[in-house]
Order: sequence, then structure tokens, then C-alpha cells
Amino acid sequence: MSITFKRNYKLLILLALVAAALLLVLRDQRIVAYTTGGSTLQVAVPGVNHSSDVALFDDTVVHTIQVLISDADYKQMITTYKETGEKDYFHADIIIDGVQVSNVGIRLKGNSSLFTALDGGRGFPGGGQQPGGNLPFDPETMPNLGDMPQFDPENMPNLGGRQQRPGAGQMPGAPPGNVASDQGDGDAKLPFLIKFDEFVAGQTYQGCSRLAIRTYGGPFDASMLQEPVTNAVFRLAGLPAPQTAYVGLQINDQAEQLYSISEVIDGTYLAQHFSNPDGVLYKAEIGSSLSYAGEDPSAYARSFSQETRVNDADIAPLIAFMCFLTESDDAAFERDLPTWLDVDALATYLAVNNLLVNADSIAGMNNNYYLYYDDVAEHFTLLMWDGNESLGKIAGNSRAATYDLYYKSQQGFGRGMGGPMGKSNILVTRFLANPTFTALYESKLRQVYQQVFVSGAITQQVEQYAALVRQANEQRSLVEAGAYEQSVASVLDFITQRSAYLAVTPLLGGQTGDAGLTSKGD
Repeated sequence: MSITFKRNYKLLILLALVAAALLLVLRDQRIVAYTTGGSTLQVAVPGVNHSSDVALFDDTVVHTIQVLISDADYKQMITTYKETGEKDYFHADIIIDGVQVSNVGIRLKGNSSLFTALDGGRGFPGGGQQPGGNLPFDPETMPNLGDMPQFDPENMPNLGGRQQRPGAGQMPGAPPGNVASDQGDGDAKLPFLIKFDEFVAGQTYQGCSRLAIRTYGGPFDASMLQEPVTNAVFRLAGLPAPQTAYVGLQINDQAEQLYSISEVIDGTYLAQHFSNPDGVLYKAEIGSSLSYAGEDPSAYARSFSQETRVNDADIAPLIAFMCFLTESDDAAFERDLPTWLDVDALATYLAVNNLLVNADSIAGMNNNYYLYYDDVAEHFTLLMWDGNESLGKIAGNSRAATYDLYYKSQQGFGRGMGGPMGKSNILVTRFLANPTFTALYESKLRQVYQQVFVSGAITQQVEQYAALVRQANEQRSLVEAGAYEQSVASVLDFITQRSAYLAVTPLLGGQTGDAGLTSKGD
């Protein structure tokens, strides 16, 4: 040891301790790096949980998100999807409510929403097909194509003026010269998924590792009220649903456009809603089936993806559940289903989706839901996801207002709620064929009907969101005002027509009173 070191080693140790303390105390602090447009831009330190004074899912404000991505990467993201069907992540920086988070991953997301946004499929190989020339729906898993409700463009305005999607380059409120237009995609509003930790391990924003940025879904609707309102109704009914909010989204320096953001169902979401969040999460893919097809996991690859504990657990619990659903007799089904599944949550889920005519769910097209398996309790719970086709939207005309509550009548949407392209879901079919479970379902229908329709909560929620967007739109020009008002009127007209239909059904007719609940559902 040198004499110099001997003389100064205490000072060096002290400096090291001070540095460690500063790192511990200041690791989550932001610094001001530069300003733009006269406002202070706060740059977040990468690799930590970034924060802001504005809660990410505060739905009383219209948030701001700017995506900073090279034009080349943006174009390649679209080209890759068109040519291969892959939704690859690309590097970007994003600025959320004034806080910059650097080196995040961004990719395209969605099925019908993405398919229709990219020129309604005209840019895909084969014309009208999905990337790689694959049909948008798999004929092997959706055989009864004749049962699919037909969209009638001539009747679409009958539901209060529901609009068709504008043609390429005619998107209301879209900025001229959108990067996507160089790909032959007009000024489409593309849906995205942001992954904060794709390139920086452990990086999150307000505890979220991923964030869904949503558009209007399939049929064009400038208001984008369906998912925020549907999720609010789920919370009114006592079930978890992803938090949502509205946002003005910019791609680089283009003008803001109105989008919505949604919480993603992942480990963070499970920790908020389950005492044991460390189970296994399965996501239902489009055209999924809960019918048993043997013990080979590959037989279910098209129906479900495993979202958590991928290298630590497998699909065996789900296969066992499907075996029970398919092979149990009626007595065993009634006796044992509650040991397999949260039947109260299922009955409420079905009641909400049927009342709101959300056919793009398990209560319809066998789509857009998750199954969470608590491996301690050995119990499944069905979770709501993606309600942007709710409120009768994909029916395309006023028949949605008379959508049947029992999956039997053809007054409503197609052949009731018989599954993808008419293919029934074995869980839903057996559940509502059982008198005990049907009674539970009917009790949930009465309860949710009171909470949502009789109380007027759903109308209040629509008007609350519409007032919020109108106010922001006056200052920021997020959406073409005429198209927005037409869409809001369409949603309110559907609610009026649906309420009138429900009020004269044998089950719900004559129910009056005020559930005493607020439109926020808190």
C-alpha cells in the first residue's frame, strides 16, 4: 500500500459512501434536459420506474404522448407486418405528459383494428387478406362461415349515424403527410404496443412495463367510447377491467390525433387484483376454443398463448380444465365447475357483455379474454379484455339493440352469441344450459341492468367522456368535430334503443329504481 493511499484512504471511503447514498436517494429523480415550445421537458433516467405528476390512467384529462422514431423504422415496422405478419419491436423514445422515456420498444398491435387500419387489408398480399396471404379468420377453427352476421353498409347509419371507415387519405383529423401514407396506407390511425423494458431491463413507467395505444377497432368510430365505457361498466359491476384514458398521440412532429390508452393484463395487473398474482395467465387468441383436443399442447397453440411463467409452468392446467368441460356429465359439471372456475365472475362477465352487446368476446366470437390460473387455489378466473367493439358496434345496424340475452333469438346479432362465425363456446353453452347457473346469470343480468341502465350511469359516463374530449379538442384539434359528434350521437342512440328493448324483456321488464351509483363506478 502506497504512502499516499494510506494518508487518504479514509477520505476515499467517505466519498464512496456519499456517492452510494446519493445514488440511492436520487435514482428516481428527473432532470431538466432542454425545453421545447416554451414548456419544460423532463427527461427520465433510464432503467428505473419513471414517474410524473399526472397519473397515467387519470381519465379526467386527455393525456399527451409523442413517439420519437425514425421514419425508416416506422416504415419498416409496417412493411415487416405486411410481408410476414410479424409485429416486431423497434427502438423509440416517447414523451408521456412531459416526461421522456428513452429507448423503449414500440410495435404494431391488434387484429381487426390493425387489419382495417391498413387500408382495410387492401395492402396485404392477395388483397383483403392478412400478412403472408392468410385469411383473417382460420377456416379450420371457424367452420360455420354462413352464421357470421353480415355487415350492411346501407343500414349502418340507422344506429344513430354509425360511420363507415373513411377511405385512404380521408381519415378525419389525420395530419397530412403521415409517415404511413408513404406505404400506401392513407392517414390511418395505427394501434401500437409500447414496451418500456424491451431494450432496458427493468424500465417501467408508473409501474407499467407495457402500454396499449388503441384506435377505434374495426368499423370506424371517431368517438372511441366503446372500450372506456365498457370497462367502466365492468368496474360498476364489481369485476376488474383494464384502466383506460384518452390521449393525444403524435408520431414525431405530426399533429396530435385522438387515441385511447389501456392498461395491459400482465403480472403487474394480476398483482393489483389477486392475492396470489404468481399463477399462470393464458390469453385467448382469435377463434379460440375451450373444447378438449387431447393432451398434446400443440393442439391448442392457435387457441391460447401462455403469458406468464413461460419457462416455469405450462398449459397442463388449462388442458385439464378443457377436458373437464368436454367430458364431464351434466351432474359433474354442475357440482364441480365452481371448484374449477369463479362462476360468479363468469356470470357477471356474461351479463355485462350481453347487456352491452359486446360480441367480440367469449360471449360471441370466443375472443378477447384471459384465463388466470391460481396454482395455489387451483382455480381459474376469466378476465375481461379489449372492449373496443362493444355497444353493438360490430353489428353495424340497429339489430344490435335487440340482441338476445339467452343466445337463442335471431332478432339480435346474427345467430345470437354462438361463438366465432357461429361456433359455440363449450363453457358458455353448458353454463347457460344448466338451470342453476342460468339462475345465477339471470340474477347478474338484473343487478347489472339496474346499476347501468336503470340508474342512467352508462349515459352519464358517455356524456362525461364526451365533454372531456370536446374541451380538449377545442384547444388541440385532436379529431374532426363533426365526425366526433356523429359518433357520440350514435353511441347514445344505441343506449336509448337498447334500454327500450331491455325494458320490455320478460326478465327485466318493469324494473325501476335508482341503483345509487355514480358514473365513475368507484
